[in-house]
Amino acid sequence: MIAFRDRCAKQMSVKFPITVFIGPMVALLCLLASPMGCSAAEDLGHGYTRKGEHIFYAGKRIDQEVPHDLDFLKSFLKRELTIPKAVDAVSFEALSKDYSKDQSKVYYRWIRGAKFWVVEIADADPATFEVLGTALAKDKDHVWKKDLKVAGADARTTQVLATNGRVWKDQNHVWFSGNIIRDADATTFEALGDGFHYRDAKQVYWIFNVVKVVEGADPKTFKLKKPSPEKQK
Repeated sequence: MIAFRDRCAKQMSVKFPITVFIGPMVALLCLLASPMGCSAAEDLGHGYTRKGEHIFYAGKRIDQEVPHDLDFLKSFLKRELTIPKAVDAVSFEALSKDYSKDQSKVYYRWIRGAKFWVVEIADADPATFEVLGTALAKDKDHVWKKDLKVAGADARTTQVLATNGRVWKDQNHVWFSGNIIRDADATTFEALGDGFHYRDAKQVYWIFNVVKVVEGADPKTFKLKKPSPEKQK
């Protein structure tokens, strides 16, 4: 009887490794706290991170967060949108705050306050896709304003004239925010260097939120005014 009691006491005193319990508990806590878990994620820039087989923006999976409010965005834009269903995390690249791509798709990110929507750009070619400016890009066949093709634009000859991409030209037209500037001569149109003034063979333009012709200005002799010494101080 004594021997049986001692054997039972010995078996009850066996200690299990603490890691047997702590490991799963930590993993569970990490998943509850963040969908990305505890292990480090790779920073891809522009708010994107890669974690295993998934891509996150602002800590949220882009293929899970987007569908929550997609009906609102479709209603606002009055058109259909396609959410990313099979993002290839290995080849995914964050190209800018607006654009990203993987080996088979190009994506555009809409954002409003704390909400975001990453959508596929139909017919965009990821192999030749390049960002030209804010919400402006091109591939071998098309120029893209946000996630839409710019009708009538020639991708092969597109040249950006303003650093933000708002003013650009191709062999046929001069463009401002995706719209053709009427009567502007694409062959001679050029930027004058201050981000606001442009000219072609016929006239001088001032472009900010609107396009205005500088009345009376001779494009052949027009020069930007240098700031006075008082303004430079």
